[in-house]
Amino acid sequence: MYIHNLGQPPGPTPQPVTPDIPPATMPNPAIPQQPIVGPLQILLVQSQVQCNAAQLATIQNIVGPGIIITPDAVRMAIQTAHNRVFADLTDEAMPPRQSLSGPRNLLTQERFRAAFGKPPNEFPWTGARWDLGRIVAARLHGARKTMFSSSLRISCFGWPWPGGGIDRPMDYMVKTLPKQERVALGALFWRSFAQGSLVDQGAALLIAGLVIRYGLSYQVSAAPFRNIHCYVKYGLSMLQHSIPQWVQDKCSSSVV
Repeated sequence: MYIHNLGQPPGPTPQPVTPDIPPATMPNPAIPQQPIVGPLQILLVQSQVQCNAAQLATIQNIVGPGIIITPDAVRMAIQTAHNRVFADLTDEAMPPRQSLSGPRNLLTQERFRAAFGKPPNEFPWTGARWDLGRIVAARLHGARKTMFSSSLRISCFGWPWPGGGIDRPMDYMVKTLPKQERVALGALFWRSFAQGSLVDQGAALLIAGLVIRYGLSYQVSAAPFRNIHCYVKYGLSMLQHSIPQWVQDKCSSSVV
């Protein structure tokens, strides 16, 4: 079942409380941080991949002769993209979600504010039952459920379905539309595959899930809680991955 807009559960409005803030070891900027990587999981990807001979040939031209592109290679690339960074971004036991499930330490608050411009303990409006941190954690969970849905269809290159407007797959990494269980991969996804960039591929899948399920925006001018790139920035920072420049450029926490 889809949850297109995260609603507030019924019931009386709780009185705001100030939780105890657990201590956090603040990172030393002089010491490079090692990415936090969860145990490798072979997750069940139930989506159906569509890929014809012309699409395979286009992908082959993008990745170059050093990688042989076959239908099995495409399926394995998509499976790996689900299993690695995307899994860590959305797993309830990993920092992006786990750190928001209870009292938030200072490091969590700092990285959340850097992405969204507000602290996770703030409520979106008077009377809201969920604070911003809980909403973000729920959306990461929702993106995971969407991308592992058996109803999802993935086109290995370009948007082949009606209603996608002008399609320029050479210019994008992933293309999705709200409330449509369809994902089109583009040239930037396959270039990142050729370069071995699991971070970029995981970010692409998170973006796809957030757009489909919640209708979040690709637009740089969108407010941070509507901007898919800010969710990617937050998640990757909590996993201590370097933030890709394309994510940094498209997430501004100062937009209101």
